Amino acid sequence: MGALEDFISNNYLTPLCHYYTPIGTLTYGIILVVAVAGIYKLLERMKIDINKKFFIALLPFIVYGGWTRALRDHASGIYSSQSWWWCSPPIYILIASIALLSLLVGIGIQKYFKIDYWKTMFVIGLLPLAYNLTITNLTRLNSVAFIFVLMIFWSAILFGVNKYKPNLLTKTNAGITLAHMLDASSSFVAVQFFSYCEQHILNGILMGSYCNAGSLPALLQLPQMPWMIFLPKLIVVPLVLQMIDKEKSDQRFKNFLKIVVLILGFALGIRDMLTVALA
Repeated sequence: MGALEDFISNNYLTPLCHYYTPIGTLTYGIILVVAVAGIYKLLERMKIDINKKFFIALLPFIVYGGWTRALRDHASGIYSSQSWWWCSPPIYILIASIALLSLLVGIGIQKYFKIDYWKTMFVIGLLPLAYNLTITNLTRLNSVAFIFVLMIFWSAILFGVNKYKPNLLTKTNAGITLAHMLDASSSFVAVQFFSYCEQHILNGILMGSYCNAGSLPALLQLPQMPWMIFLPKLIVVPLVLQMIDKEKSDQRFKNFLKIVVLILGFALGIRDMLTVALA
């Protein structure tokens, strides 16, 4: 029993809020796949169209996830308790549950009052954002400026490719990739200029800045190269999106997968940007 407790503690409990372990990363990845499949099946049974309106309804909850994770790092407001459920991945399970409940409320209001569900869901999602706004104090605006400049650069690159090679990168895929570049740019600025470390193991190894680097074999303890974070985002994300486009699944399922890919970049990008800006 002691060995099992040590395994759980070393791979899940101790790293929580600080870094991810290889086993933890694999476990959370499996949970994500199962959750995505389950949520899609649920939406299918509820006959919810996966379109632009559905994404708009989700947007406040996506922003809230990243924003709240940053506020928890700085012990702000109700997040000052440093409770574990404000850390990732628990926070995203919590917010997904709140979003689902908001969806059900929206559907109920649509049924009785003829107000589109996505409008109600969007308004509900704005309420916690309004609270976060009251406790947010950006003190490191130079970090935001650095990230903003990088985002202008990546926007020009990605939408330039879309303009001249639309078959290679559609406008939608360029936008989703840009969300991941927000994550990459924020991580780069945090590590390069403000001495932060990377919690995610693969990114941390690649950048040479993994928060638990002492646990890695010497072979994987690479010199610090924060710029390396851009390579997997620029290569892997467009490839995954192309694979989704080429799938023979219906467009509804493709749209859902693309929203999931966007969330994985956008929520983390907001978290990383605000974490360094709030310091």
